[in-house]
Amino acid sequence: MSSPLRAGVIGIGYFGRFHARHYALNPDVTLAAVVDRNHDRAQAIADEYGCEAFTDPADLIGRVDLVSVAVPTANHHAMAGQLLSAGIHCLVEKPIAATLAEADELIALADARNLVLQVGHIERFSAVYRALTERVSRPLFIESVRAGPVRERANDVDVVLDLMIHDIDIVAGLAGAPIETIQAVGMPVVNATSDIANARLTFENGVVATVTANRIAEKVERVMRVYETDRYTVCDFADSRIAEFERTGDLKTDGLAAVRTGEQTIEREDSLANEIAHFVSCVRTGAQPAVGGFAGREALRIAQGVIESVSDHQRRFAAAPAVPAAGPVSAHVEV
Repeated sequence: MSSPLRAGVIGIGYFGRFHARHYALNPDVTLAAVVDRNHDRAQAIADEYGCEAFTDPADLIGRVDLVSVAVPTANHHAMAGQLLSAGIHCLVEKPIAATLAEADELIALADARNLVLQVGHIERFSAVYRALTERVSRPLFIESVRAGPVRERANDVDVVLDLMIHDIDIVAGLAGAPIETIQAVGMPVVNATSDIANARLTFENGVVATVTANRIAEKVERVMRVYETDRYTVCDFADSRIAEFERTGDLKTDGLAAVRTGEQTIEREDSLANEIAHFVSCVRTGAQPAVGGFAGREALRIAQGVIESVSDHQRRFAAAPAVPAAGPVSAHVEV
């Protein structure tokens, strides 16, 4: 295509407005239209960027070549399915859909029509993630923590689909093998669904990962540690920093001198701008997206396994008889 592609955005909420902004700034596309059920909200963005505003996604048909779907997860399948059926390329915010069956239908629609279906796992497009993948080759054990304070937005889903799925996607990619077993726990604290969860993921090649997500923490923390033979790498996604530790000698004889250490701050990039530029490039060239439908489906499959394990744990302990709280421990012990 020689002329600029025409882009649209469905869902002008917190994240959708950033999609609109980056399409407007991208020289390879023209932001043609935005859609939101709240017409005033859509019109405000349309006025800002000089595009059309609609309340019905069907109005995009014939007006756009590609679209970002930034609506609640429950609506991903209906919205993206309608547009894929009309021949429009789709970037769907994570998770790809609410169920695996819905994900499979979207993948099949895109494949049948030779369309790009990209899933918005934005962390894959950060500069520090790229630096991490350049340093890791054969992971043995992975630890990750993703935490942040209570917020009003994005609590329509479990913390596993809200936050943990970012690290599930990264861990699955680093492990490079199918998932084998999932053990998880989690609890709702201020919302109806789990606000904090921890999962132990074992992959078929023996790689083990522990993944923690917490949306009621006192501060932001987004850290991943990857352990390999004789080395480990720490990736701080929040601070865009990489630290490396490598054994270069005999610990018994050389002590800490046998450990080479290094730290590097990675220059930040706009991850969403990178993600959208990649999507536009794939549409223009026909290349496969780095995070396509199958990658999004696998992240959803593991995330759903985590949620099921959490539910099993909660049911088991809800049915158990209450154990009386222990009294204060005496400081005096007779022998």
